[in-house]
Amino acid sequence: MLYNGETGFIQSSDGSEVTILFTTGDACETCGLKVVCAPGKQSERLLTLPQAGEFQLGQKVQVVELSNLELHLALIQFGLPMATFLIGLFLGYVMPFQDILPRELSAFLLACVGLGFSFFAARHLVQRIVDIIPEKYLRIVPCV
Repeated sequence: MLYNGETGFIQSSDGSEVTILFTTGDACETCGLKVVCAPGKQSERLLTLPQAGEFQLGQKVQVVELSNLELHLALIQFGLPMATFLIGLFLGYVMPFQDILPRELSAFLLACVGLGFSFFAARHLVQRIVDIIPEKYLRIVPCV
């Protein structure tokens, strides 16, 4: 899971946001969910979250995932385009375009329109998730 149980160190804190420094592991090379992660120099990653509590510079903290972020993103990235393609395919097949275009061509064209719609819808939904990731999906817990 993304960040679930990873430990890092507080690099900076300005009162409203806290930046956590992680060392990059081997899994970072194949991770496709770099939505909130910014790979840096010397195999380090930074994560900036709203500050929820008092943290000192250099303090060891753990990031806990509260909800399944990866599942939500996968459903948006793969499920939404597939659903809009199939809806467009079905609508293009049953709508009365047979006088103008062959049934298969109208079904394919409406399915492509559905894919185009899903691109903008998925982009909007992912941006909304990125905006609420810190509040809904991740929490900083001090390590004891």
